[in-house]
Amino acid sequence: MTILELKKMMMKAKKEDKTKANALMMLVDSAQKIAKEKGEEVSEKHIIDAAKKLAKMAKESIEAGMEEAKKELEIYESFLPKMLNEEETTKIIKNIIDEIGGKNMGEIMKRLKQRGDIDLGLASKIIKSL
Repeated sequence: MTILELKKMMMKAKKEDKTKANALMMLVDSAQKIAKEKGEEVSEKHIIDAAKKLAKMAKESIEAGMEEAKKELEIYESFLPKMLNEEETTKIIKNIIDEIGGKNMGEIMKRLKQRGDIDLGLASKIIKSL
């Protein structure tokens, strides 16, 4: 998805759903800020990074009792790549351990982070249990 497509979604949402429009506006702003900090044009990677950051904030808001953040969380998560399940994650971790010849937590996490489709919290638990 491009930033232009995202802005079009935001404009359409303004007429239909204020919560969605506000969430999309936050996503656009955050993606632009991330890209600007890196001196780059806004790309899909920046949108995904922004969605991750905003999803984390929405989860924290939900934990603090702000139920209205659930809809925002759904919106942000819709921009994130589908995360692998525990079985798939375990298989990938075992392959990395075989490749590097040991259970070096830092190296494994570094490689997993590059993928973008793995829940790093889950991965950490799996690595510790192996």
